[in-house]
Amino acid sequence: MSYVSRLLEPNLIERLNHLQLSARRVVEGSTVGQHKSPVKGASVEFRQHRFYTPGDEPRRLDWRVLGRTDRPYIKEYDEETNLRCVLMIDASGSMAYRSAAGSKFDYASTLAASLAYLMLGQTESVGLAVFKSRVASWIGPHAGQAQLSRIIDVLERSTAAGQSSLQAAVHDVANRLDRRALVIIVSDLFYPVEQVRECLARLRHDRHETILLRTLDADEVEFPFRTWSRFRGLEGEAATVCEPALVREAYLHRFRQHRQDLTDGARALGSEFHTLMTDRPLIDSLTQFLHMRGGGSGGGTARR
Repeated sequence: MSYVSRLLEPNLIERLNHLQLSARRVVEGSTVGQHKSPVKGASVEFRQHRFYTPGDEPRRLDWRVLGRTDRPYIKEYDEETNLRCVLMIDASGSMAYRSAAGSKFDYASTLAASLAYLMLGQTESVGLAVFKSRVASWIGPHAGQAQLSRIIDVLERSTAAGQSSLQAAVHDVANRLDRRALVIIVSDLFYPVEQVRECLARLRHDRHETILLRTLDADEVEFPFRTWSRFRGLEGEAATVCEPALVREAYLHRFRQHRQDLTDGARALGSEFHTLMTDRPLIDSLTQFLHMRGGGSGGGTARR
């Protein structure tokens, strides 16, 4: 599979080719390589018809149905039902924050493109949801090389701005998924912890596997500001001028408590939680994340 864009540069693709993504607990059908099929007896069992989508293999068309209805449908078999994954990318204003390392949204977009490249390369089905106050762009899970082009095109045209609602986006995505999937949420997760827990509970109720990939800038973790500064909210909040020394201790205390509450909430609801810093090479963070999953770890944090 080959694709060149600012999100998937050749040197990144070369490194990605040495990695693989494995998912636990979510596989409903047989997947090439990593997953075992729950289907016993016959090696191939017809499951359902699905309307043809550009990128599907023409050989899977049901020509009899096409002849009767003049509508293209493909046959799905349990043996061919691979892992389904949806990448949820936060495009709210806070994700636009940038430092010398670049913006969180650019980092998240490159991460999403990399994960899509890996999974589609293993014949998995991958979808995308870019969300703000609601899902702004949606691509349903499909396999095939053409799906990577669709995902990258949406990511390249998306920008981070405005307010967001993780709750609205998660419920929207959950309502669109007709069977179990791996849901990967890439966000800075600056939401009340109870809202995040409610979202994870909804996904768990629907038997989806969930991974939280928290994307942060070093400024948010360390609060390095030393002189009087003007802080402007990126999601509509009013600007304020303050002496950083007066708020630094309180900010760091609340940030660390919020991070711990997120970690505890994710663990309690069976979700993985990882933190990726934008000043660390993405390929290094991604490699660590995949190795942790491949090694059977139930979650962790890639901290500074």
